[in-house]
Amino acid sequence: MMTHDREVMRFCVNDYLLYVRSLDATMRAIEGDIAYQNARLHLLGVSYDGGGGAANKDALPDGVVKLMELRDKWSEEYTHCAEDIEFAHVLCKPAHVGRWIVWLHTVDRLTWDSVSRRVGYSRRQTIHLAEVGTREIYYAMPEVWRRDPIPNAATI
Repeated sequence: MMTHDREVMRFCVNDYLLYVRSLDATMRAIEGDIAYQNARLHLLGVSYDGGGGAANKDALPDGVVKLMELRDKWSEEYTHCAEDIEFAHVLCKPAHVGRWIVWLHTVDRLTWDSVSRRVGYSRRQTIHLAEVGTREIYYAMPEVWRRDPIPNAATI
């Protein structure tokens, strides 16, 4: 089996996990917009969570249209990225300590000290396990992420 240099693996895994992080952030941002729009409609006396009520007729149509657009946007984005997010979550779940450590450091943006406290290892051991986890993620992540970030990377 051909393997890439450790730095190449680290770079590709980092790129992949930052992509997953951006998808997660996009979904959360749209969910926040939906919650905000729902709150605005509640102020008008309308509930779209199952209840009904009267509302100011001037602002209601625009608010409902905006809410429907946001829900459509969320649905489209979910269709686009749910599989990628779920795959990455399963790949880096806590049962795989080394991978989870990489997730905590890269996606959740925890410091090495915070990660080591969270997983119960020394800082040095945590970093060592992250190296192991990086290799595991590298070989398990979608092939496009091993190829595209560094297209002409030499193998050893």
